[in-house]
Amino acid sequence: MADLKGVSQVRVEPAGKSFSVEAGQSVLEAGLKAGITLKHSCRDGQCGECRTTIVSGLVDYAEGLQDKLIDSDREGCTGLMCQARPLGDLVIDAPEVTELEGISIQKFPVRVMSKQILSDDVVVLRLAPAPGVEFRCMPGQYIDLQMRDGNTRSYSMAATDDSGQIELHIRKMPGGVVSGFIYDELKEKAILTAEGPFGTFYIRDGDAPIILTASGTGFAPIKAIVEQLIRDGNTRPVHLYWGGRRLENLYHHQRCLDWAAELPWLTYIPVLSDEEGIWGGRTGFVHQAVVDDFPDLSSHEVYVCGAPIVVSSARRDFVDKCNLDLNNFHSDAFV
Repeated sequence: MADLKGVSQVRVEPAGKSFSVEAGQSVLEAGLKAGITLKHSCRDGQCGECRTTIVSGLVDYAEGLQDKLIDSDREGCTGLMCQARPLGDLVIDAPEVTELEGISIQKFPVRVMSKQILSDDVVVLRLAPAPGVEFRCMPGQYIDLQMRDGNTRSYSMAATDDSGQIELHIRKMPGGVVSGFIYDELKEKAILTAEGPFGTFYIRDGDAPIILTASGTGFAPIKAIVEQLIRDGNTRPVHLYWGGRRLENLYHHQRCLDWAAELPWLTYIPVLSDEEGIWGGRTGFVHQAVVDDFPDLSSHEVYVCGAPIVVSSARRDFVDKCNLDLNNFHSDAFV
């Protein structure tokens, strides 16, 4: 790794904004600190969502990250901005910055206003920011939620209402310290700490047909996006695929059926992986159902949220098999 010294300047086009990156900082870290939201999701190099076109300049990475890079990263045409360290001044192409202007990351206390157990492993929390906190976000983004013992986890927001309350869908993970505590022990009225919003998983302006794909509680940001589309009077065709092992894993199945019945532009396709012979609907992997239904995705926008294997498999197959433009693939991987 090259010796990084001094301060580099990063210019963001087409917004024409600039920010400084200190030695040892990643481009994403410095941008967020400066109030400039570059595209990102996991923030640790696993999901690839922060991959951005480099117009000019060079970046370097810490040792051990080579397996996260693709050919265009190695050639210097693109970079994983959550891990990339500039080797001098840099110009990047990041059109999402304009769309997220005015949304800033902040840290603030929240009170647990309600806790609802939806299934044997899913709980819904509604959180109220402290008085005086004005929390702005795009539907589809996520927050970091910190417990009183300091343990922190990231959770996508399923909704933010007019009162400013935040809705989270949290799955109790086997052996999960934080999710287990939230599901089993967290009480209403408890005070936690939230930080955000993070992520660039939001609907882009345009008229292309939309494919929404979720696995498990990856439905949370998808719910926020659908509700935004409803509020905005959407007319773009939307296909919503939601996958789970069993029907009870689709904890808002009836809500999705109601949407499909009420909204002429929305089609709902539930997909179960462990119900063959019992379930009368689609079975298998949720992303494979999309491949089967849409062998040509060249004119679509796709939004995928769920486990890393779901996101990576969808990205690979949608691009390689279905001709999806990688620029039209947007994801939020739970890592």
